[in-house]
Amino acid sequence: MSGDINKAVNNIVHVDDLEWREVSHGDKFHLFGKSFTVPSGARELGCGFFRLPPGKRSFPEHYHMANEEAIYILKGEGTHICGGKEHIVREGNFISLPRGEDYSHQMYNHSDEDLEYLCMSTMKEPEVVLYPKSGKMGVLAGSAPGGDPANVAIRKFFYPQEAGYFDGED
Repeated sequence: MSGDINKAVNNIVHVDDLEWREVSHGDKFHLFGKSFTVPSGARELGCGFFRLPPGKRSFPEHYHMANEEAIYILKGEGTHICGGKEHIVREGNFISLPRGEDYSHQMYNHSDEDLEYLCMSTMKEPEVVLYPKSGKMGVLAGSAPGGDPANVAIRKFFYPQEAGYFDGED
């Protein structure tokens, strides 16, 4: 009934009206997500609902240079990896993830049941994301991570090489 009441309002969405997006890679990474951000018209605050199956990890461990994130555990128990340390989290835990290497993060479901959580973030762009385990870097511009994919101007992941300011400019 909530969907019928709010049909004329474009900033209210119901989780049941959103499609699941599945993300997986190999045997390690697998999750399902629903984004509230674009459908609700949000511009500076992102929010997604995630379901992480048993034995799986969300995304590679990473940290942000422009955006802060926060996670709220809705259901289940899992392991939150932050700054290289593992912390057991469960329903009701709120996790703040300021910018920077000290807050490199990843969710892992060590339990036998799905782990469900909300992930919220500021929506600043351009964004640089660093991956401490692989040494990889991501550069995103035009749309912040979780923002409207139609606005993405740059979304590149690479291994940076050291260079001097004037290298290659002769």
